[in-house]
Amino acid sequence: MNLNPLPLNPLPLNPTPLNPTPLNPTPLNPLQIDIHALAADFIANVETCNLEALAAMYAPDGIVNINAIGVDQPAAETFETLRAMHQRAESIRYEVLEVIPTASGYVQRHRLHVVVPQRGDTGPQHLVIPACLVVTLKDGLVARVDEYLDSSQIAPLFQR
Repeated sequence: MNLNPLPLNPLPLNPTPLNPTPLNPTPLNPLQIDIHALAADFIANVETCNLEALAAMYAPDGIVNINAIGVDQPAAETFETLRAMHQRAESIRYEVLEVIPTASGYVQRHRLHVVVPQRGDTGPQHLVIPACLVVTLKDGLVARVDEYLDSSQIAPLFQR
């Protein structure tokens, strides 16, 4: 008496996949953008405060969200903050630690090195601020930047 109604070997020896088509057939980088070169150009324009070149890298409706501010802003509005940083600092340098390409752009970890000039009896301050950018691209342009840094660490730059 057979208690198991199933055949002993119900699977074929060479099974065909149930779904041979990938779930997301869209290429990771459809425009074949050199993400590392784009990231290097972007941060170089920020570092040198080349606002014209930076603006050209953004989509017309590009957005920036800096966690310390917590509000989505048109990219052009954030250029004033960048200009103010450069006017107040003796020097600004980005030490890029890594750039990680993603399906929608890239993530960049870096250290922001800022020298705040001497004020009164206080000598120059050397700030080293860990930060992260999450950059979303659209049609090869920067559509969104989410920047994460500790606002208390950059506060000395904006103190009078």
